[in-house]
Amino acid sequence: MKLSSPRNFFVYVSEHPWLGVAAIALVAFTTRFWQLDHLEKPVFDEVYYPKFGLDYLTGEPFFDAHPPLGKYMIALGIQLFGYNPFGFRCMSALAGALVPLITYTLVAQLSNRPVWAWLSGWFTALDGLLLVESRYGLINIYILLFGMLSQVCMVLALKRSRQRWAWVLATGMMFGAAVSVKWTGLGYGVGLAAIALIIRLKYKQSLSWVQVGLGLVLLPLGFYWLQWQPHLQLNPTMDLFEQHRQIFGFHQNLGVGAKEPIHPYCSAWWTWIWLIRPVAYFYETRANGEIVEFVHGMGNPFLYWFGAIAILLCGLTLVLAISPLLQRYLHNVLQSVTTQKTQLVRQLSQELSQQIFQRFSRQFVQGRIANFPWMAFYVVVSFLGNWLPWSLSRRCTFLYHYMPASVFAFMAIALVVEWCWQQQHEFFRAVGMTTAIAIAGSFLFWLPIYIGLPISSVHFHMLMWFASWT
Repeated sequence: MKLSSPRNFFVYVSEHPWLGVAAIALVAFTTRFWQLDHLEKPVFDEVYYPKFGLDYLTGEPFFDAHPPLGKYMIALGIQLFGYNPFGFRCMSALAGALVPLITYTLVAQLSNRPVWAWLSGWFTALDGLLLVESRYGLINIYILLFGMLSQVCMVLALKRSRQRWAWVLATGMMFGAAVSVKWTGLGYGVGLAAIALIIRLKYKQSLSWVQVGLGLVLLPLGFYWLQWQPHLQLNPTMDLFEQHRQIFGFHQNLGVGAKEPIHPYCSAWWTWIWLIRPVAYFYETRANGEIVEFVHGMGNPFLYWFGAIAILLCGLTLVLAISPLLQRYLHNVLQSVTTQKTQLVRQLSQELSQQIFQRFSRQFVQGRIANFPWMAFYVVVSFLGNWLPWSLSRRCTFLYHYMPASVFAFMAIALVVEWCWQQQHEFFRAVGMTTAIAIAGSFLFWLPIYIGLPISSVHFHMLMWFASWT
């Protein structure tokens, strides 16, 4: 292949797995570990979690509003390297560096499409919020580490029948670990169900009820119970039930009923996909305000904006795959609503349901189920499973709660870019290449505020495109 164009270069890299993985690993590990300890002061919730990790090592009782596993991981780094910035940040950096590689592996194993796999891993490595959360003693990145590992293990469990039990148990362990960091790890269960459905319909492979019950239900519950035991021994005044009652009460009532936001960076769940309100993790000035050190918990803007569009495109693909006539039916429904013809609405709804059922029935009968856009289905369902539940929350929420869903938005972008590169028309190829370059360029553009480099106040204001970002 001639490497005369950027597109051909990226395709060449993605089709040579060792080279693609090496590129992802180089960027991921370098950005996560470079000058990891250059900020010695606590960054955002580092005022809590490293101290909690140290408390486990010294036997000091404390209460935290999340399960213990994330703090155990921080404690491991402290045990290895001491209670210092590198010690309580190194395990988060390692987890954050592995997430893009795990994302690559997941897509490669699920789809056997190297271009999409490489782009998915590459885009994940280029997100700013994942980078920020990976460079400090925080716990959100561990949800992604274990949650994405559970997806990989689930694919391998269904693909490798000889080792199925081992991979089923690994899936349950990783899923239980994700929930053991924060309860939001439960969202990855939607992805596990989607993977099971896809492989069952496409490849006629499935797990037995015993494997599901033991490996995917009882084992995660057992792991979750077990990881609580050291914490309960350290805090004997509260049993497991009381711990959960207080945690639930904390999250249920955080900021509820307050006339003003309890935190200046609270943001509603629907704003996350558009990156309307990032979170300032650290801000300090010197030289009379001329020099700024700023760590901004802000996603890569182009990744977020393109991700929202890509999810919509993937969703539209699913709609059209279910029924090409759906647009006409929906148009008629909208017309009937505007004219208040309730009887027609009921009739069209019944016809639409029947049409969808018949469409799926024909696909099964005629063997066309393999042509259904299952990868788009997996991406959209997993995204919604990790994002939409936040619409039910009454508490103050933050942009970092979007992290588990965001990876699937990045996979959606990769899916769209891959499709563009496969087209013969130069316009689509240009769109795909421009998207990939814009994402990489924006990562470099905002990199100083992801890793807290000292910059001039003029440079700082150049990076703050919108008032809501400050």
